[in-house]
Amino acid sequence: MKRTLILTGMAMFLMAGTAGAQLSPAWVIPAAAHADGALGTFWMTDLVIHNPHEFDLPVVVQYLPTRQENWSVPTLEVTLAPWETVNLWDVLGPGLFDRYGSGALLVYADIDVMGCTAAEACDLLATTRTYTLDPSTWTGEYAQSLPGTAVYNGLDWDSFAYGAGIMNDGVEFRANAGVASWTADWTVVRMDVQDSRGNVVDTEEFEVPPFGHLQRRIRSSVTGGSVVFYLVDGPDDALVFPYATVVNNVTGDPAYVPAYISSVGVTVAEATRGTFHLPTRPEVEGMPLRPSREAIARPRRMGSE
Repeated sequence: MKRTLILTGMAMFLMAGTAGAQLSPAWVIPAAAHADGALGTFWMTDLVIHNPHEFDLPVVVQYLPTRQENWSVPTLEVTLAPWETVNLWDVLGPGLFDRYGSGALLVYADIDVMGCTAAEACDLLATTRTYTLDPSTWTGEYAQSLPGTAVYNGLDWDSFAYGAGIMNDGVEFRANAGVASWTADWTVVRMDVQDSRGNVVDTEEFEVPPFGHLQRRIRSSVTGGSVVFYLVDGPDDALVFPYATVVNNVTGDPAYVPAYISSVGVTVAEATRGTFHLPTRPEVEGMPLRPSREAIARPRRMGSE
């Protein structure tokens, strides 16, 4: 598919900025972990969900393990009281999903229960922080916030995704890139790596399974560059969520590099949320886990359990 970027004016810019600031009834957390990492690190993810309504809101969380097709996936269900914020500490760890590994998370209002016909009626907020303890002392934490991406802001055939500030020199910094998919089919996402002058120094492709997740080390050396993601194969309703991360090899400090969506040059319909329809969802693997209030409210613990 040939794509051409054309500047279409400030009105589109303002419209995109407004949409990006909205809450959503469905979120993708593009990366989550309860797993060992490089250089003696062990990464964990805390998921935080907020209910902005004055009524109970049932929420579904699904874990998409990396590097596999995810037609049926581990699922948990939690109901948030009015204006409640639920903290799911180490969400992939013991007491919740109880899975070792990495992947992505889908977080969405249970519209089968709520019967929402408009998006705003089931809006919620989902965000995370992913962290590791100091590998030399196992005290303190190095953390990065991984904000959820509203389902409206996924990468589709009418958009590109841009991330800047890539450091990958192989000595002081290492960088990873990944893609999470909310698509019931295989997709192929291409990533151009650009140096600080805008030259494309490498191009990589991610073959992402249905409802899948992939993450790998960026193979090219770049300092202060950028990445551009775009779809090259998949169904018409393909919806994916790319990102990058940078880790300081010396200190262990991580940084999340979001990929911002742009539809510049594409004819965009009037920004209206209208009747709400969630994308196709993966099936539940077995009976959904319903975490106890004690598990949700327990004090934060340092280190893996």
